[in-house]
Amino acid sequence: MPIDLREVLEPARTAVLVIECQQGIVGETSSLRDLAQSVREGSMLERLSGLLACARRAGARVYHCTVESRADGLGQLTHTPIGARALGPAGEAGMSAGSAGAAIVADLGPEPQDVVAPRDHGLTVFHETGLDVLLRVAGVRTVVVTGVSVNIAITGAVIDAVNRGYTVVIPTDCVAGAPASYARDALRYALRNLAFLSTAEQICAHWGIPLAG
Repeated sequence: MPIDLREVLEPARTAVLVIECQQGIVGETSSLRDLAQSVREGSMLERLSGLLACARRAGARVYHCTVESRADGLGQLTHTPIGARALGPAGEAGMSAGSAGAAIVADLGPEPQDVVAPRDHGLTVFHETGLDVLLRVAGVRTVVVTGVSVNIAITGAVIDAVNRGYTVVIPTDCVAGAPASYARDALRYALRNLAFLSTAEQICAHWGIPLAG
């Protein structure tokens, strides 16, 4: 039976998770070059910026799920291939708290009413970050998952959210992966079984707000 996304996306019970949209990951200084290129070649950031503006106007809270490294290097994922490529030896990544690399892409915020939920270890946004508690105390039942990357962080966040009882919606024009063809296939063949796929424009329409831009 099809689900009515207007009910699922009730603003007071909905949060938009913006995952790892940081300069050191999707910006020009990123060491994840394929991912950063995929983001730059598409319109993901522009669509996401518009979606966040709609969410704030509608009363849905925005959560920036960021990653940052400790000064002593503890918790960095150098024991994994992606961690070794992205981070290198402790301190080389420039992703420490307050650094230019760790900064959220400027057009996305954070705005004063947004929540920032950083993590300094692990692969997914729910892993020992306190995000689950921050969502539950706000009465959130639906999470709109956006950002990067479909390869790991988006997929992990969706599975973790479903395991915790949240309904998940993915605006397919507000996520990215590398290569872009893989992201499309993952959404089509895997994530559609776990999350309801939509677009930024459709979600804003459910809130009665036109998507800007």
